[in-house]
Amino acid sequence: MTDSGKATFQVTCPCCKSTLTIDPGAAVITECVEAKDPRRTADLKDAEKVLREEKARVDARYQEIVRTEKEKGATMDKKFKEFMEKSQDEPPTKPLRDVDLD
Repeated sequence: MTDSGKATFQVTCPCCKSTLTIDPGAAVITECVEAKDPRRTADLKDAEKVLREEKARVDARYQEIVRTEKEKGATMDKKFKEFMEKSQDEPPTKPLRDVDLD
């Protein structure tokens, strides 16, 4: 409790994940506790483990991107083939010229 008689409340910052303690009566932040970043707080012993986890996360993300690009390419190829078959079935039409509109 503060001098104003109102209780403080805590809010988590959506950007940095810090915990802010706010006094609504004074409309000020009374305390800020930074979120722990595992990359900063890791000991040298844990550095290898953290690097392996980071590498695995990056590799998984890369594989996901490659897979989605391949699927996208396959979808585009399929649509292209469908349009080619459709255009082969239809006879070519005479193009409309500006002179024909007069």
